[in-house]
Amino acid sequence: MNIVALLQDAERPAIIEPDGRTLSFTALRQRVGTVAGGLVDLGLRPGDRVVLLVPMSIELYVALLALFHVGATAVLIDPSAPISTILTRHAPVAMIGSPRAHLLRLKLRPLRGLGLYVSTGFIPIPHRRLSQIQGVIPPVDPGDHPALLTFTTGTTGTPKAIARSHAFLLTQHRILAEHLRLAPGDVDMPTLPVFLLHSLASGATCVLADADLRRPGDVDPDRLIDQIRTVGVTSISGSPAFFGPLARRLLERGECLSGLEHLHTGGARVPVGMLKALCRAAPEAEISIVYGSTEAEPIAVLPVRENLQDLEDGARSGRGALVGQPVRQLQVRLDEDEILVAGPHVNQGYDQDPEADAENKVRENGRVWHRTGDAGYRDADGRLWLVGRAGGRVGGVWPMQVEAPAELLPFVVKAGLAEVAGEAVLACAVSGAPAGWEAMVTEAAGGVRVVEVEAVPVDPRHNAKVDRRRLEAMLSGR
Repeated sequence: MNIVALLQDAERPAIIEPDGRTLSFTALRQRVGTVAGGLVDLGLRPGDRVVLLVPMSIELYVALLALFHVGATAVLIDPSAPISTILTRHAPVAMIGSPRAHLLRLKLRPLRGLGLYVSTGFIPIPHRRLSQIQGVIPPVDPGDHPALLTFTTGTTGTPKAIARSHAFLLTQHRILAEHLRLAPGDVDMPTLPVFLLHSLASGATCVLADADLRRPGDVDPDRLIDQIRTVGVTSISGSPAFFGPLARRLLERGECLSGLEHLHTGGARVPVGMLKALCRAAPEAEISIVYGSTEAEPIAVLPVRENLQDLEDGARSGRGALVGQPVRQLQVRLDEDEILVAGPHVNQGYDQDPEADAENKVRENGRVWHRTGDAGYRDADGRLWLVGRAGGRVGGVWPMQVEAPAELLPFVVKAGLAEVAGEAVLACAVSGAPAGWEAMVTEAAGGVRVVEVEAVPVDPRHNAKVDRRRLEAMLSGR
């Protein structure tokens, strides 16, 4: 069984694109089946690796689900990732891409000489058109081959490949369903490609955001607000960088989004100020912080409204970032401040990367523990708090314990801790800061020296995690 089997046969919309183009669940099921049959006729077989270089669109999910149906392995790579390096190590036999992506064939050696090229539009080099691929729907037999190959962000090194089986994806979907509650009739706006699979499997209509999600921090909030209202979105999931501009613009306009029932955010520490703004901007919505990683999603979930005071008090007192109770399916332990997790939706090992396995997996008595790389602790109620990356003290200070209190000051847009010549330095991007603001931040952050920067560098995927290597290089050159 795979995710395709969970797609409902219904005439309500499955996917709605920003321009209004829509595909129903019935049409999606049919199209996925005929494309799968056509791919088999073109020689694709279970276990074949196919790189997908298509932006979030109807075509992406038709292609992805068709590959699931065939039993092939879909390889999804972030546009910001080192594509050539990844494909050299995880060589595909075929490519499905947008016309723009196919231009990479002219300069990336790993994309040359593949057995099959499929494009979502016209290109003047040999290819098959996705819209013209069709065949007899094959029987569903994915076997034991990986369904999906995705990659970590690589903010702390080279991106690592994670292979997810069909059984793993189904398990992950069932666990997410306990926390990201979706049902037929819901209208969801997921901003991460894999989360959309969960939404489709739940029977929810999926709305593709009218934004360039390669840069979630640069979204146009006015366009998004109009889209959310026009389509009647009831649920949204995204990074703090995605929600920040949305909440700020709504409050600037003195408006709120009625009808929103659920907001889920994560992928980085979520500033308390942004959470308070979201509570005002979406007064009817349940808001939650979802803590997890590519290797284990979700790890913990925190309802925000009932924990808002604890979040603020914890940030102000330097306790770190509260992320909530671990989900019930997980086992959690701490090893010298590092959080380790084990459970049915925890990745058991990396693809073709024994060094990464040795570094990040602990095998004990038939159980695989994943080292999250996050440092933290559990409070008296069993809730998880994060303080930084394991082994990542900066000048003897945990980053989240000083960045969070600094960002409670209304003029601090973003704070990032870095080590310069052995000293912890807190870089702050500010707006409308009063005279003597540096002393105010230093006091809030426990005495750490403060410098002003135009912008704090962040990770490419979520636009929210501090990129400490870039920040240290930037401050060292001042």
